[in-house]
Amino acid sequence: MRRQRTTARGSERYRNYNAVLKQHEADMRLKKILRVFTYFLLIAIVTILLVIVVRWEKRQATKQKTSATSYRL
Repeated sequence: MRRQRTTARGSERYRNYNAVLKQHEADMRLKKILRVFTYFLLIAIVTILLVIVVRWEKRQATKQKTSATSYRL
């Protein structure tokens, strides 16, 4: 296996490893929060659409009942 040579530029990244680690943790926390918010938003949208469809179907059913009874009279 080949070993990668560490150049002066490459080792500069690891001099402030704590800062890099903190930034990584902050980025990961932000990604988790965004993921949870996105899932919550999707679930809310699906629920709202479901409620709208159920109410619309109930209105259609009552319209059909009223129109069917008016024809019988």
